[in-house]
Amino acid sequence: MASVETKPQQVNFEQTGIERVSESDRAHTQLWDTVWLWWSANSVVATVALGAISAFAGLGFGGTVLVIVLFNILGVLPVAFLSTLGPKTGLAQMPLTRFAFGLQGAKLPALFNALACIGWSAVNSIIGASLIVAWSAGKIPLPVALIFLAIVTTAVSVFGYFIVHRYERYAWIPMTILFAYVAFAAWGHFNPASVGAGALASPGLLFAGILTFGGAIFGYAIGWSSYAADYTRRQPANTPAGRVFTYAFVGITVPCILLEILGALLATAPGAVPNLVGGLPGPLFVNAMGTGAVASVVLVLLAFSTIANNVPNDYSFALSTQVLGINVKRWALTIVGAVIYVSIALAIFQQGFPGKLQGFLLLIAYWLGAWSIIVIIEHFRRKGEYPVADYQDASKLPTGIAAVVSMVVGLAVAALGINQLATFGYEGILSKHLADADIGFPLAIVVAGVLFYFLRRWEVSRSGR
Repeated sequence: MASVETKPQQVNFEQTGIERVSESDRAHTQLWDTVWLWWSANSVVATVALGAISAFAGLGFGGTVLVIVLFNILGVLPVAFLSTLGPKTGLAQMPLTRFAFGLQGAKLPALFNALACIGWSAVNSIIGASLIVAWSAGKIPLPVALIFLAIVTTAVSVFGYFIVHRYERYAWIPMTILFAYVAFAAWGHFNPASVGAGALASPGLLFAGILTFGGAIFGYAIGWSSYAADYTRRQPANTPAGRVFTYAFVGITVPCILLEILGALLATAPGAVPNLVGGLPGPLFVNAMGTGAVASVVLVLLAFSTIANNVPNDYSFALSTQVLGINVKRWALTIVGAVIYVSIALAIFQQGFPGKLQGFLLLIAYWLGAWSIIVIIEHFRRKGEYPVADYQDASKLPTGIAAVVSMVVGLAVAALGINQLATFGYEGILSKHLADADIGFPLAIVVAGVLFYFLRRWEVSRSGR
């Protein structure tokens, strides 16, 4: 099948989907938008809630901060690198995956990504809705708050690339002010010395605490990698890769580190841990800020931060679904995705939220670790050269055997080292022998990477592509 180029884009409403953006149609020259997109998308309550999970890791405050910094950097590196391929190719991230997985094989990561987009949106929307419920003292039911946020989010994401960037260009500003107020109001309640350091007493527990909490941090950061090129593909083809990399790296790393540390501090306030156990994060903010008039306004405004996070999720869900071969307009798929994630949020994420959030983020780390190492190895095997005109031509793309087998085997081996007792009641045999540490994501990366390196050489020798 011949490549299909996009028609000149409609700045107010993107009518295209996964079609490649031609060099003559790259109108997005405000490169700083990459910083603000990711800064806004991560300046959300979910980022703070992730940091608060550290209360259960037993690493002490200093150890918690080190894990937050290190695993964020490790998780963001693939996102920043893959962002550079948007201007280079004019392709969204999942269509780009075809150059490693083949036309049909790319449907596997596209399916995983569509499910991840839904999961992210469900997590974020339930967090935002819980803040509205807490602000109203329970007068507004959770389903009503959740549906309201979903409608506002969809109203932005349905318009496509340029409106998404315009919204995110400014959304980070009020959110940064609001989180600064939270830190100021709660400052007197912080007690870093109270952070449990039980894991430090045992090498086994320390290993488990670092990898399990670190895996959740890594999963949150790398979670954007499967979207990365979606939001840079309309930048000019001659855009310096170094600038794209730096802007994406800064835009994710800085807010994630700062807000996750804030979450860890909020968890040290008196009464915070009981609010966290089995509950939603709304009471965590009420506990830290108090119930004054200003705190009440801040609480409800923070609920709207989830919109900035869910807008990219909704948009990329539609693109991933199109890669699956579903011939439906992008804007319609965005609406379908919203209906699905609202239903899932109501059904799954209300009870035992901290454990389910950590479990979900670890699931993200498993598959994205395997996927990212495969596409990065393929990039360097190709020396960064992509015959972009072939992105829809199965006869010129790889067969996909090497990538699909490597990913499936990598995830199968990873299953031996995962600890998902809190979410699915399952723990792998390796995790049981390693103080319940979740080592799924490093296993997935190593096994998938090594296997793909050798299988891809075999695949090329057999098929020539």
